[in-house]
Amino acid sequence: MNGIRKACVQAVFDEFETQGEIVHQFNGDAEAMRQLGHIVGYVDLDVTGIVDLIIDTINKEL
Repeated sequence: MNGIRKACVQAVFDEFETQGEIVHQFNGDAEAMRQLGHIVGYVDLDVTGIVDLIIDTINKEL
């Protein structure tokens, strides 16, 4: 289960850092802090997109 959690967290950070459509900066004021597990600042979140991203990541890990 720990591997699935780690993969999901990584998928969200990867989406943010590649400036994808699901998680991206709002007004360029956000910063990813992977070591802390946080994205700090203003972000625009596509909640259904995040859920799909997490479900897809879980399915890949299983």
